[in-house]
Order: sequence, then structure tokens, then C-alpha cells
Amino acid sequence: MNPSQNALKNLPKSRVELHVHLDGCVRHETLWELAKKKGLQLPGKGTFQELRDALVIKDPVDLKYFLHPFLIFTPYVAGDLDAMERIAYEFCEDEAKNGVTYVEARYCPHFWMGTEDYHGKLKELGEIVNAVNRGFERGETDFGVKAKTILCALNGTGMIKDVLELCKKFKGEGVVGMDIAMNAYDKSETYVEVPLNPEEIAAYEEARKCGIHRTLHAGEAGGADMVQRAVEVYHTERVGHGYRVVESEAIYSSCKEKKIHFETCPWSSYLTGAVPLGTRKHPIVRFAEEGVNFSLNSDDTTLTGRTLRDDYALAASWGLTEAHAIRANFNAAHSCFLPDKEKDHLIQKLYKEINITA
Repeated sequence: MNPSQNALKNLPKSRVELHVHLDGCVRHETLWELAKKKGLQLPGKGTFQELRDALVIKDPVDLKYFLHPFLIFTPYVAGDLDAMERIAYEFCEDEAKNGVTYVEARYCPHFWMGTEDYHGKLKELGEIVNAVNRGFERGETDFGVKAKTILCALNGTGMIKDVLELCKKFKGEGVVGMDIAMNAYDKSETYVEVPLNPEEIAAYEEARKCGIHRTLHAGEAGGADMVQRAVEVYHTERVGHGYRVVESEAIYSSCKEKKIHFETCPWSSYLTGAVPLGTRKHPIVRFAEEGVNFSLNSDDTTLTGRTLRDDYALAASWGLTEAHAIRANFNAAHSCFLPDKEKDHLIQKLYKEINITA
């Protein structure tokens, strides 16, 4: 371990991050290096700055526009297990720099397969999971960040069956839960969150029976009814984003009463167009003021060009106080997918880091 690694390992860490896409948090430098090494097409004339300009979203349009850079850079990683391990390791270093003590990073293993013919290839998908786990194990040793994974399916693709089987296989071995997110490869012009897909509903029900934890993207591009569907039909334990739950007082009040955890992401909420410009009070501010169960997260740093520290700074500019931030981290710790004993240890570690007597 070099001196800089030792400094990061011993850096005080008091943040818990629950909504961050590993496959959307790859360093621009790493992507440029991988593309150059493999002779793959780069934007423009192939300079690093042109790549960065093509990947970072500067102005909000909609969620589909926000996700389109995945189509540019995912091929640089696909099929390369060494690159996946490296990305997981570097991710831990970046999390340490942002004061994170525990993170649940989600990713879509199918996305990194390098082929659209992924059905029935559990062995190859398992190798991807193993590569990420190796990177996280090394990262935890070198940087002092505890990292677990949530496996993510893209809706309407049939990926959910594989994700469920992988969650079963790797339960207790780095994987702590499952998720469904938008299909960035979808060619349609319309997008409906949490469509009533019998296959996906059945998978979530089987996961619940098997003790596999569940989160679900909802209320980002769709309305409050999508959040209600996620909670009442898919029986998710947490909701990714969920800002538009405030459009229905009844659904909002129900989620608040049930203590549903909202994994909010300040910068991406703006850049995806999920919260329109000019909104008088951002839903995250309302969550904080009214004691809703929520956390602060970075989502996709490759696309936002921001770090978790920037997300906290943006939330602070809206009026969130240090007390709100501390409460959000304890919300995250209580709502994380760790086993009870490890969760209790994490909570006690947070108390110690911020010098609060439990």
C-alpha cells in the first residue's frame, strides 16, 4: 500500500451511499485509456476533452437524453473482466475521497457482456460479478470503504430472470439486492416507469420470498402512481429517486407513513429533467423538512461530471442543513441491505465518526 492509499484508508468517513451506478461511474480517464488501447472509436478527433464533452450532460432534456452517453462508452468496457475489476477498484478510491464508509453500487451485468445475445449465459454473467467483487475486495483493503453490489435489470428485456438467479447465487458473496432501471437501448420515443410486467413482478415476489432485498427506479420520469406501483405491486423496500411522489398527497403520505426509503440524487434530478427548472421547492427539500426517509447519492458521475461532495453542496444550496445531511446518512444506514449484525456495526461506526453518543 502506498502512502496515498494509507491516507485514504484512514480518512474519517461518515457517508453512506445507496444509489450509485457502478457502470455509470467510470473515470473519464479510464474510459479514454481503454478506448485508445483497444483502438475503439472515440468522439470527434479522439481527444480526451472531446470524450469528456460527449459524456457529461450539461443541460437537462429528459431521462432518455441523459442516458444516451452509455451507448458511447459501454463498448470500451464490455467483455473486459480486467477493466471491470479495475473500475470497481477505482470506484472505491473515489468513494473514499468523498468520505464514504459504506456503499451499495448497482450495475447491470448484461450491459458489460459485450453482446445482445446474453440469454442463458449465467456462467459469463457470473464471471462479471466475480470481477467486480474482486475489485471491491481490493478497494476495501486499500481504501477502507465497505462496498457491496445491487444487480440491476433493464426493464422489458427479460434480464430479470438472470438477475434473480445471480442474486441467489451470490447472496452473502458481495451481492445484497436487485433493481430494475430504464433500458437505455430502448429505441422507442416513450418510456413508462415500472410497467406491469408479469415476469418482473413474479421475480420480485420470488426475491421477497427468498429474502433478497429489492429496490426499484420509480417517480423519476413517471408520476406518483409509478411510486405507488413500485411499493404496492412490486413490494420494493426502497425507491430509486421517487421525486414525483409529491404530485399525490395521498401516495406521498402513505410512503411517509410506511417509511419507504427514497434514494435521491440532487445533481441527476436536475440533469435528467426529473425535477423541472423553476420548481419552487425541490422534493428533496420537502423530504428533509418533513422527516421523510431519504438519502443523498450521486447516481452516475460519468454523466453528471460531479462527485458526491457536489451533490451534498447542491443540496446545501437549497437549504439542507448539516443536521439534515447527518439524518440522511443515518436513514441510509438503517435502510441499507446489509445483514442486521453488519448494519448495526455500520450504524455504530457512524455514531463514532460524527462523535455522537448513541
